[in-house]
Amino acid sequence: MSCLLFARKRPVQVIPIIGVCVFILLAWLPTAYGLTGSDLTIGKMKIAIWPEYDDPGVLVIYDGRFADSSRFPLKTSFFLPKDAVISDACSLSPKGQHFCQLYETVNRGEFNEVTLFLPFPNFYLSFHSYPDESKTGKRAIDYSIRTNHKIATMEVDIQQPLRSTEFNISPAGNETSEMKGFNHFKYTFDHVAGGENKLFRIAYNKKDHLPSVDIKYSRMSGGKVWGSPYDTQRQVKNIIYIIFLTGITGLIALLSGYLYLKRKKKNHEL
Repeated sequence: MSCLLFARKRPVQVIPIIGVCVFILLAWLPTAYGLTGSDLTIGKMKIAIWPEYDDPGVLVIYDGRFADSSRFPLKTSFFLPKDAVISDACSLSPKGQHFCQLYETVNRGEFNEVTLFLPFPNFYLSFHSYPDESKTGKRAIDYSIRTNHKIATMEVDIQQPLRSTEFNISPAGNETSEMKGFNHFKYTFDHVAGGENKLFRIAYNKKDHLPSVDIKYSRMSGGKVWGSPYDTQRQVKNIIYIIFLTGITGLIALLSGYLYLKRKKKNHEL
């Protein structure tokens, strides 16, 4: 309101003032619905760490739900590896629909903090990390999970790449299983504190640098989505920016027309 009052007093500066007001409004909207979610607790979070699954790097998926759904929508953040290339940063509706969100990345030293707006308490992040640059032979991967929220139950699933041997993880998994030809090593952690680190040291031998599967496209509906083309998400961002700029341009045009007619009427009365 103060922005509009200032604009009325100084009509010559109305265009830059309105632009500033719009940007302030956009920055304020996420927190208008609720506080930022750093103090929230995640009820259950599943983390998949799959080396060389569909890419020479490590596919990582964070899939979970916050315990207190009454606080949503809100803005919160997660810690990801510094070299993470994000495919999806989404909030999931009660019907399982993926609503991909724009996100902001800030360097926090050893990790990057990724902030996004979540309309719903369910979240889904998928990305690739590249901790080991070797192409053939022995692999050594140190993957550290840094929590930014308290987690009631955190499940970690590490998958052994196809055509790999001498696969070893430290610490050892609580449970092993086989699914669709892959060996899985599972961990369960209860009452994980915010800011805690969980380090997994993965070592194996592999004679080729090809991924286990060849996935070029993925769907964004139904059950879990194991990634989507990054170019698609970038195009979505561009569309959102274009819509935003178009709206601002239309608003400025309307205000300019109103001021022009008002001045013309005033001059005519004189």
